[in-house]
Amino acid sequence: MYNNRSDTQNTGRSEGMMNPETGRATMFAIVGGYLIYMAYELLTNLINKVATSMPAWLQILVIIFFTGTGIALLFFAWKVWKKGREDHDKNPVDLEAQEESAKTEEDASEK
Repeated sequence: MYNNRSDTQNTGRSEGMMNPETGRATMFAIVGGYLIYMAYELLTNLINKVATSMPAWLQILVIIFFTGTGIALLFFAWKVWKKGREDHDKNPVDLEAQEESAKTEEDASEK
């Protein structure tokens, strides 16, 4: 009746379809983008002379650090994503073979 194979039963897709490198690259890109956004906000506050508790020289250092780190993370995310895509293209997921093996496993578990 009920199958413990929740990976295909609930989502309709089998385990191994999503490349873990894609998720990792996405997280790096989000963090890198956020750091660049924070650097932009600090820069606009510095230009508009908004009162802050941070001295101007420290704001400039933080802006440089956030911008450099953000760009580095975006570049690294692109490299991880590109490598993941190349690996996926070399070893594509064979869905038909996975479905057949799942049916074989299900038939074996019913016996």
